[in-house]
Amino acid sequence: MASRNTKLFIGGGAALLALILLGIAFGGAKDEDSAFSWDAVGRGDIRETISASGEVRAKTQINIGTSVAGEIKAIHVKDGQDVKAGDLLVTIDQERLRQSLAQAQGALDAVRQDASRLEASMKRSVDSFPRYESLRQQGLMSDEDFRQQKLVKESAVLSFSAARANVAQSEANLKAMRDGLSKATLRAPIQGKVTSLKAEKGETAIPGMSNLPGATLMIISDMSEMQAEIKVNESEVVRTRVGQTAQVTVESLPGKIFQGSVIEVATGTEKTGTDANLYKVKVLLSGQRADLDNLRPGMSARAVILTQVAKGVLRVPLQAVLEREGSQEEAQKQGLLAPTSRNIVMLFKDGKAIERLVQVGIANTQFFELKEGLVESDKVITGPLRKLKDLKDKAAVKLRARSDSDLAKVKESKK
Repeated sequence: MASRNTKLFIGGGAALLALILLGIAFGGAKDEDSAFSWDAVGRGDIRETISASGEVRAKTQINIGTSVAGEIKAIHVKDGQDVKAGDLLVTIDQERLRQSLAQAQGALDAVRQDASRLEASMKRSVDSFPRYESLRQQGLMSDEDFRQQKLVKESAVLSFSAARANVAQSEANLKAMRDGLSKATLRAPIQGKVTSLKAEKGETAIPGMSNLPGATLMIISDMSEMQAEIKVNESEVVRTRVGQTAQVTVESLPGKIFQGSVIEVATGTEKTGTDANLYKVKVLLSGQRADLDNLRPGMSARAVILTQVAKGVLRVPLQAVLEREGSQEEAQKQGLLAPTSRNIVMLFKDGKAIERLVQVGIANTQFFELKEGLVESDKVITGPLRKLKDLKDKAAVKLRARSDSDLAKVKESKK
């Protein structure tokens, strides 16, 4: 009997001990969860990048249109066909243009004949006028008759001048008709590929802006040089410069990364719809010829542009940096009309959170470059964000046992 009671006593004691240990464990875990996360200021490299989406285009891409209106009589190329400069592309109906040319030639012949007649009349009047002057000096011609002969001479000169102007105008009109007739036959301006054929035989080609139906007949692209045209947000385009390195991925070619270089940054936005605050940036692509040959204009692309690199600099975690609105007094001291925001971190020192003003530089997805305000190994509070935002200067805080960096290393080692 005693032995059974002893066993019950020992079993009850073990259970009680287990409950105490569990309580301590759960209590410790709860304390750890309620503590603030933190990390130490360290040194390392920062590569600042920007990402944006766009589409693939040929560097040289020409919209083929017409400057004369007319029915399309023949299309001499197919979509995707390679062409050389000077190759015949489209023939537009020339009958109306030939008729206009014939009319212009007839009008020119008529005004030339009229000019020849008026020139002869002018020469007679000019040649005869000295004789009238002599007769007037001899008293053999009245002043009134002399004035009439002078008016005849001046009128003949003016009529011939007008006729010459008519001849020049008719010659220009005939030249324009010939030019229009020549442009009814469209030829390739560059060597390339027909990347978009928009016209059909029998349709009416019309001159005008490229966004009008019938104005753009086809597009010829020089596929030897390809680029990505991406649209960059206004807050990031200010960090984009010609010559910066880029890497481009194309949705249609998964796994392929094209190296690139920024060759053009737009100074203005197109101000249309959702693109009102986006700026066009062109990235020239390089790589294996076989890979570049797989690209097609219009393919969706995404570019990552390397804007700045800072090596061996002090770094502070992004989540540790908070933005606080300055006071009116600070603004007045700085000669400003309104307060500006400032960057602060909560520095852990002697069990308290100390608000510290910092100056940061470039950033990546994890760190800010730290230019001023902290030194290496300083402990900064990183979260939780909701609690961190409400944390007051010199408030007592408790930190977790391990830093964010240590926890990240443990997590990485378990993969």
